[in-house]
Amino acid sequence: MADAILGTRIRQRRREIGTTQANLARQIGISASYLNLIEWNKRPIAGSLLHKIANALDLSADSLGGVSERRLLEALTEIAHLPSLEALKIEDGRTSELIGRFPGWARGLAALARSERDATSRAETLSDRLTNDPFLSENVHRMLSRIAAARSASEILNDYPDITPERRDRFNRIIYDEAQALSDVGEALVTYLDKSQDADRVLTPVDEVEAMFVARENHFADIEAAAIQLHDQLTDPQPISRREKAGALTDELLTDLFDKIINGETLLETSAARVRARRALRDYAVGAIIMPMTTFTSRATELRYDIEALADAFSAEVDAVCHRITSLPRGDDMPKFGYLRANAAGTIVEMLKLEGLAIPRYAAACPLWVLYRAQQSPEAVIRQRALFPSGARFVFVARARKQGPTGFGKPRHYITDMIAMTEEDARHTVYAPDPSAPVEEVGPSCRMCPRYTCLHRVEDPLTA
Repeated sequence: MADAILGTRIRQRRREIGTTQANLARQIGISASYLNLIEWNKRPIAGSLLHKIANALDLSADSLGGVSERRLLEALTEIAHLPSLEALKIEDGRTSELIGRFPGWARGLAALARSERDATSRAETLSDRLTNDPFLSENVHRMLSRIAAARSASEILNDYPDITPERRDRFNRIIYDEAQALSDVGEALVTYLDKSQDADRVLTPVDEVEAMFVARENHFADIEAAAIQLHDQLTDPQPISRREKAGALTDELLTDLFDKIINGETLLETSAARVRARRALRDYAVGAIIMPMTTFTSRATELRYDIEALADAFSAEVDAVCHRITSLPRGDDMPKFGYLRANAAGTIVEMLKLEGLAIPRYAAACPLWVLYRAQQSPEAVIRQRALFPSGARFVFVARARKQGPTGFGKPRHYITDMIAMTEEDARHTVYAPDPSAPVEEVGPSCRMCPRYTCLHRVEDPLTA
């Protein structure tokens, strides 16, 4: 369909400048009948002929059918397949014609869809926090407990007017203390709710650390520079030994650097967040020592981001590669990756966000994600082409690995690592799905998913 934009744009532009097919064909040295086939997308066009036509129409070759048009085509195709628009029977087969004839309207529709998607994502994040955040649940419970204690003390004073002055003073003191504590809890709760009106504000230590990594685009130049100097000290070819050695070097030589980063980071407001950030920076440094960024970037591009091939190339473990691949420098031709780690209970225990991908923080994610299916086939890399209710398309790549002691009779427990990328970025990787590959309809989580007829739905989003 992307190629179909070319002919439509050529025909539209020719009409705009007021020239005929015969005149344009004569200028570029082909027959009018062949140009007619091109304009109606019945003949492919590229190379020197494309440049000749672009010059004759006073356009650049890229403007006729470049990257921006392909992205616009994907965006509009996603809109056409939104569940909420299914009844309208949008002619998705004519999307390229819309882009070719009315590019401004096409861009406007895509912009509106992006705005709606962003608003939906923010609403989902806020809903997830307010419904499942343990901080909120804990403080509501504390408030109810304080109210119950104060009420009990006041009922005793009311029901037993003849108690001794000493006991009356004790119950009055209880009411006073509970009222003070209730005031503190209420103030904390109001502050929390005020902050949570903005889905981008950090609310918990986990959010604080995540915000730090998002602000840095998961890339710490100071750690990268220090890691280069330590890489040559890894002489053991075994992945586990290399990770242990890198961890020892990190603990010995990079703790001061971690202190500098943490102390200068305004997003880390709590001591719990700073402790968590130190662990995250240590993991980052270990990966940087094992896989220096310059070499890793080159090999990742060469191997088309194949996580197993990269693990072999750097004598590293696959989960370390999954983590490392998210820190690649940003660039137009460089795909962006998100990362999730889930335990056997289905809880997401670590995440590095990918823009546009709604991930529930406190509730369980959609059970249809390959993140959970991977544990049925341990050590195998599984790909999933996922379509969200918003129309956004992602490619998930997951692999489950054993965690814990080995040996006969010992239980096997698995943890899953998953990288995520947009379907557009997946084109640059070995995981690029074939156009005929099935697209699985998924959601962010059952509670926030509008696919009400899904057979795997586990709870009602309005009553959960």
